[in-house]
Amino acid sequence: MTDRQSNREAGALHRRVLHQADDDPGLAVPSYRDYVDDFYHGTVGARDVLVMEDRLIPALTAVCYRGEKKAIARLVGAALDAGLEPRSVVEVFIQSALYGGLPHTEQAIEIANDVFSKHKIVLANDPPDTRTSEQLDQEGAAVMEKLHGKRQAGGYASPDDPITFALYQGAIRHGYGNLWIRPGLDIRQRMICAIAGFSMLGLHDSLRKFCVSALNVGLSKRQVAEAAIQTAPWNSLPVAMTALATISAALAEMD
Repeated sequence: MTDRQSNREAGALHRRVLHQADDDPGLAVPSYRDYVDDFYHGTVGARDVLVMEDRLIPALTAVCYRGEKKAIARLVGAALDAGLEPRSVVEVFIQSALYGGLPHTEQAIEIANDVFSKHKIVLANDPPDTRTSEQLDQEGAAVMEKLHGKRQAGGYASPDDPITFALYQGAIRHGYGNLWIRPGLDIRQRMICAIAGFSMLGLHDSLRKFCVSALNVGLSKRQVAEAAIQTAPWNSLPVAMTALATISAALAEMD
């Protein structure tokens, strides 16, 4: 067996793990399935820089933003098989709302709930959140400090800019003070989601800031890059490459 045949077989296995069968109608044109297995699933998707559970977070983020209903359903099922808790799956979509907006998140949640129903999965309600706004602000500031350190108040996050801070103050309270510490995903996994989201959406200023902050929550430089790489099959190779150039430059500045 040649190296390429071996890679193609590994890619086919990875594709099947992601709940796309060999006879999927979307693959039914000459040689296309082999091409997809060789490149998108073998060369990209089957990389093991991130463990499978974490590798699915960029994929789930990407299909959520793209609104790809069939792919969302397949990947939700694959995530459950890989060991992601149902709550973790929907938290990827909830985290994604911060960067991609509510409509795509709510569509993805609806599809996830359909998959959960078939598996007889019911998510338990959280206890009431009784924290005051002041407590949320304090917790948000603590999360910002953990993530960004001295860089937390730069650019649009600066309280000296009343125009940008009018919105960003809410992001501190409800983003850092609530979303980033919700149960279901740890802060490292939420960072993977953020890197994937900024990469997909071409938000390179945010990506430049967060890819450095990712090192503060346990991601290695290779894993930061991998969060962008794993969006490529689901979004766009050129978009992922452009994001990687931003990540590479930002991380190089640290050396």
